[in-house]
Amino acid sequence: MRNQASRRMALCGIATALMVVVMMVGSILPLSTYSCPMLAGILLIPILWEVGPKMGGLVYLAVSILSILMAPDKEAVFLFVFLLGWYPIARPKFQHIRTKPLRWVVKMILLNLAAILTYCFLLFVLTMPDLQAEFADWTVLFLAGFLLLGNVTFILYDIALGRLVDLYVRKVRPILFSTHTIDL
Repeated sequence: MRNQASRRMALCGIATALMVVVMMVGSILPLSTYSCPMLAGILLIPILWEVGPKMGGLVYLAVSILSILMAPDKEAVFLFVFLLGWYPIARPKFQHIRTKPLRWVVKMILLNLAAILTYCFLLFVLTMPDLQAEFADWTVLFLAGFLLLGNVTFILYDIALGRLVDLYVRKVRPILFSTHTIDL
């Protein structure tokens, strides 16, 4: 039993470190403001399946705090904090909504609220001058297009997340972990 607990903690520690590194790389590579928080969220999949959603929430919290403190790209950090970090943990709950159209409506409302909250926080609380200057040049139509593109990207992310969970459970998990510890 002690070996199993040590293995779980080691998995959480390694995943946390890897996720923080991914978040820090977000400031080095161009256009990774959106892809790095997505990738960091995807790295929660093994934690959720091997240790459970409670520990997944703690890993999310640790990565959020460490990213706020260490990662230079605050836009990517707060996209992770307000949406892309906790979404893989909450996604199984949304999948229990029986009617697919209602499930997507709930997810899209959640995405749009989180996106608006993220950018309001960045613009008005953190008052990031570069981001304010960028948004000042945009028209309302351009902002609406940006939000629409964010919705399409989120739909693709959700679909990819579902397929990656299936891939992990069917192919990777049996190879890496002979004893399955928890099922969501």
